Amino acid sequence: MRVLRAALIGGLLACLLAGAARPALATNATNLTGYGAASTGMGGTDAASFLDTSAINSNPATLSLMPAPGDRDPTRLFSAGRMDLSLGVLGPFLHHEDQFNDSRDGENHPFLVLHGGQAVRLRGLPELTFGLGLFSQGGLGTDYRGLDTVFGTRDDVSSFLRYAKLAAAVSWQPTERFAIGVAPHVGYSDVSLRLFPKKSSNGPDGAPGTADDFAGIDMSNECSRNFGLGVPGGTCPWDVVFGVKAGAVYRVTPTVTVGAAYTSPIDFNHRHGRMKLNFSNVGLGRVSYESKVDGIKWPQSIEAGVAWRPTPRLLLGVDVAWHDWSAFNGVIITAKNPSVAGAPQQVQIPIQAEWRDQWVVSAGIAYDLVPDVFTVRGGYNFGNNQVPDRNLSPAVCVIYEHHLSAGVGYRPDRHLQLDLAFTYALENKVTYTNTGMPFGPNAVSAPAGLQVDLTIGYRF
Repeated sequence: MRVLRAALIGGLLACLLAGAARPALATNATNLTGYGAASTGMGGTDAASFLDTSAINSNPATLSLMPAPGDRDPTRLFSAGRMDLSLGVLGPFLHHEDQFNDSRDGENHPFLVLHGGQAVRLRGLPELTFGLGLFSQGGLGTDYRGLDTVFGTRDDVSSFLRYAKLAAAVSWQPTERFAIGVAPHVGYSDVSLRLFPKKSSNGPDGAPGTADDFAGIDMSNECSRNFGLGVPGGTCPWDVVFGVKAGAVYRVTPTVTVGAAYTSPIDFNHRHGRMKLNFSNVGLGRVSYESKVDGIKWPQSIEAGVAWRPTPRLLLGVDVAWHDWSAFNGVIITAKNPSVAGAPQQVQIPIQAEWRDQWVVSAGIAYDLVPDVFTVRGGYNFGNNQVPDRNLSPAVCVIYEHHLSAGVGYRPDRHLQLDLAFTYALENKVTYTNTGMPFGPNAVSAPAGLQVDLTIGYRF
């Protein structure tokens, strides 16, 4: 099992470093709005059109729509092909207020997102298109330092979750108008949490406490370092998972295409981590434990869309997606095997979620100002806030709803494609009372953010 685990970690290392990020903004819950600059420039509207190889991660059936150059050498192996590399910079703007005189911005440092993919169509198999891609599927993250607390101290709250995956895809086009596709994937995820790590267990009226009182949580955060590209497989609890995406696309008319895709659910069981609990007030100091995190889920989803080209230079698209976030009820953090004698042998910490299902609607437009040379794009994306107010906290604040995007595309020659996109997540201010967290009544979270994406593509 150790050999297998090492092999899986080694095989996913490139995927993680190419796709890991801390996407704490411009998201639909924990998913990004798009996985390439052309898609994000249109608000993530990509269920029924081929924009680039991010189709592997949106609707693999649309790989069949990849255009073939009209001047291909008939002796070449490939009738069509494309490679893409995307770089994204995420700039979160996080803000928290509560009754303890806190009105604080989070540590709003930029983070990186990287995606890459390749798709090819063999001349001898014209009905099939093959693809392989690395994607940072998404995650969440916050980092607040020096918050005034109900305990009369100043302390920290931070969280981090990332999910990166390697997907292989094939699209089969049995007729000129219809295609289906499938993309199985292997993924890597890790998680960390710091919840008032300076807080030690206290008894009544500040008297020395017992090990049964709340003790500050400090779960390793090494995975969140280096702009969200920290070391995988370290002391953060982690997991390797498997899933699949399947889709279909149909040309209703020469100018109208419809598409749909399904994504299987993922149930994470993060293991092999370390954490510390603060038992200083009972004479044990900060006790190190083995840690695991159960209950985090990535939901099954269904997405459908339509793409319309009223003229050869204009593309219009609308997508609707459903994400089954109601399957995410909560998280259980388990600490066991303490490093100090006399400490509790096992501690379980439940955190309620009880999220709601999310509906995402996106609309996008692309217009070729100069045919096959210069394109402008715009988009809008809305996803309802899936986090109930009663379970909101600064540690988990993926409550963005409205997104505006714009982008441009440039082809300097028949091979090279450059795409640039800007996405802004409008501030969503929510007032909440979470009785399970010590932030008091009528606390406020108000996140917003900016994302910039650059994709370099090469057609061959």
